[in-house]
Amino acid sequence: MIDFRTFLTKHAGPGFLAGITVGDWLRLLSANGFRISPRHSVRAIGVTLNAPLTSLLKIAEDALFGGAIERKPLPPPLFILGSWRSGTTYLHTLLSADQRFGCPNLYETMFPHTFLLTEGWCRPLLQLLVPRKRFMDDMKMSLAEPHEDEMALAIMTQRSNMLAWVFPERADVYDRYLTFAEATNEDRVAWKQALGWYVRKIAYSSGKQVVLKSPSHTARIKLILETFPDARFLHIRRHPYDVYRSMCHMAGEVIPHWGLQAYSRDRIPQMVTEWYARLYNGFFEQRPLIPAGQYFELKFEELAADPLPQIASAYAALGLPDFSMAKGRVEAHVAAQREYKQNKHADLEPAVREMLARTWKRCFDAWDYPQD
Repeated sequence: MIDFRTFLTKHAGPGFLAGITVGDWLRLLSANGFRISPRHSVRAIGVTLNAPLTSLLKIAEDALFGGAIERKPLPPPLFILGSWRSGTTYLHTLLSADQRFGCPNLYETMFPHTFLLTEGWCRPLLQLLVPRKRFMDDMKMSLAEPHEDEMALAIMTQRSNMLAWVFPERADVYDRYLTFAEATNEDRVAWKQALGWYVRKIAYSSGKQVVLKSPSHTARIKLILETFPDARFLHIRRHPYDVYRSMCHMAGEVIPHWGLQAYSRDRIPQMVTEWYARLYNGFFEQRPLIPAGQYFELKFEELAADPLPQIASAYAALGLPDFSMAKGRVEAHVAAQREYKQNKHADLEPAVREMLARTWKRCFDAWDYPQD
């Protein structure tokens, strides 16, 4: 039986651009020649109808809270790094169990301009329309669950590789925002300003040390350090073969819920291969920039098998608050997740394994994962 909320989100929901302003929406449409696939026209209409209200609320929210946000003292933010489907979401939720951390939730990433004014009354209403499970892996889905800030930055700047799934006809343009290596200086400045503002806004709203998770940040270490020199980085890695299988599955499930133009599933394997390679080329080149004491790395397989010692090690290495104060909550969260079953994917063909071992050689060599 098809869940009504899943059907509505897939075919009529505005997607992750629901919180964009009128001006940014028109600029985004203009940049893409106003080309919207007929099958996605309802989604585009939803964004169009919501944008004027967002613009008005943004003006009010900036006027009411802008000064206080700027003056808010900011502890060093913690950035979770790692490829899509490498365990970043699981790690994010484990850290969110520690109530001393402020993790942006799905609502706050969908409505980055207006959540201070609207979350209290709008989030409960929208929650009635949100599917209970994520499309790609059956994990719990809620507007209150921790979510990646890439969505917020895409809405605020229109500079995000996520937009390649919304407007695939210009994927080559949006792909450059995965690493920003080929972006303009204006692009970099605008993105850093948006990141700084959003982190301060989450810190103001939560009153806590901010923890962010976005796989794309894995290749943006230099930009992050330019914005937050004392930032902490927690990287999680997973066997590349498992990442490839899971990421191909995720893309096939997510793109239909986000896109405004037709996207061929046949493009997904090449896209996954190229994104991962570019992501980790950027990571390995920039990781030496991180000062001592601000970086720690976890292995997904070890975190999944025995989470508490792994998390405790991360706390100690990064100088985070005393883990013993949060151990009980984290342990309870781990216990609540024990019944969750990961997706099972078909084994990779030998030719695909060989291609990945060659294309992603840098990761296999660095992490000593088996290639057979």
